Amino acid sequence: ETAIKTYGRTELAQLYFPAICPRAAWAKLRLYMSGYPQLNELLQTGHRSFMPSEVAIIFDYLGRP
Repeated sequence: ETAIKTYGRTELAQLYFPAICPRAAWAKLRLYMSGYPQLNELLQTGHRSFMPSEVAIIFDYLGRP
């Protein structure tokens, strides 16, 4: 089970999409997240990492990687 901790955005994306390069993994995760208003808000912050509370919200919507 994936721990809820602070993750860099690319680090988190690679957990969801380990078979593709980091840049493509982030692009794909960003696309998935943009489909949910609450997750889209997290994308708008411009932060390069997600705090544990934000990771928990992402896991709630997308499931654990």
